[in-house]
Amino acid sequence: MKTPIVYVALQQFCEADDTPRRLLREAGCEVRENPFGRRLLRQEVSRLLAEAEAVIAGVEPYDAKVLAALPKLQCISRCGVGTESIDLEAARRRGIAVYTTPDEVTEPVAQLTVALILALARHLPQHLDAARAGRWEKHAGVLLSEWTIGLIGFGRIGRAVERLLRPFSPRILAADPALTSGDVPDAVQCVELAALLAQADVVSLHASRPVDAGPLLGRHELSAMKRGSYLVNTARGHLVEEAALVDALQSGHLAGAALDVFAEEPYTGPLARFPQVIATPHVASLTRASRAAMERRCATNVLDWLSRIPCLDRRS
Repeated sequence: MKTPIVYVALQQFCEADDTPRRLLREAGCEVRENPFGRRLLRQEVSRLLAEAEAVIAGVEPYDAKVLAALPKLQCISRCGVGTESIDLEAARRRGIAVYTTPDEVTEPVAQLTVALILALARHLPQHLDAARAGRWEKHAGVLLSEWTIGLIGFGRIGRAVERLLRPFSPRILAADPALTSGDVPDAVQCVELAALLAQADVVSLHASRPVDAGPLLGRHELSAMKRGSYLVNTARGHLVEEAALVDALQSGHLAGAALDVFAEEPYTGPLARFPQVIATPHVASLTRASRAAMERRCATNVLDWLSRIPCLDRRS
């Protein structure tokens, strides 16, 4: 019988719970794992996955050229929800099944988003910067009830953010082309993007958009934001034009930002050096419980795919 090879491309795997690895092995799979403890490079994906029928994937590249170099690959089980690193059309043409873990990321991403909004409201970046420099400085913050918070994208995560913000009583605006006014809670006002940018004290991104479509918030949109407002991005790095955001922060048009995602990662650019910016290393979904749940879902997605493929027999 043929033993299916499942390659785990994640930087870390089963650190809190060995269940995913055990499930795969009990199903008769050979499990091979990323030996580097970092994101795989393009050439490493092509080489290390050469024999794999399935991969538990992070955000390493699976473009058309990489997929063409992996003729045995039939299943990509993405640990996360974003698929920008996967050429979905090329995968479809090659008959490769693609799975994600959307439910498991919702609560941790929403919680970090609210934590970042609270940190900006109380000027935590500036207080930390001053303390590290030996300065005793105080900056008066605001209550969230004083703010209008605009959510761009009102799907699973946007709705979870609104639910978590509700006890703080901010005014909430939501912009999403898929929304109708009857599709939002009573306390949420459904508006066009231009109105949200003009009115919001905090703009929080929870949208998706193809990389080749360009940024959702470019120079024009950032300049249309309320002067002294803040930007929070826990969605996709490419949604924001980096150079325009740098200029908006340098000019003082924006008072600050909190960013968990960047167009190029690991990120070493200028945004991480602004004292009014919180920069975190793409950890919105990374809690012990959520990570374990995502990895279990990835494994069960692979097993679900295997159950549909009779030519890949598994040991009982």
